[in-house]
Amino acid sequence: MAAIDLKQEIMRVNNNVNISIFGTGLRKQRVLIVDDKIVITADHKRVPALAALDKLERTTTRYTDVAILDEFKRRLRTALIEQLKMPVLSVMKDYDPEQELAVTVIIVEEAYVRRHQDVAR
Repeated sequence: MAAIDLKQEIMRVNNNVNISIFGTGLRKQRVLIVDDKIVITADHKRVPALAALDKLERTTTRYTDVAILDEFKRRLRTALIEQLKMPVLSVMKDYDPEQELAVTVIIVEEAYVRRHQDVAR
């Protein structure tokens, strides 16, 4: 699989996980692969119920955000391992509700990325 195909597959898996949790896909996403790191930047709409509470109960919505992020990371890791046979070492994610932007960093075994980069050459 070429690096471009790998990026497309990562975007597909990431979007599907987003749909499984939020019921809607991402507005936009971009994948960058650097060494053993895969960085996904995504633009997605805030859950309306959380957006309504953000100004009044930010502490509550922050705890909810953290719980959702933890579940998202668990599901994304599982999906990448099962669907792409990706040797995932770690998944980290944060979300800015004001800008509706998320960044996900996936650390994989370096040999996995190198194999896909070699195919692209």
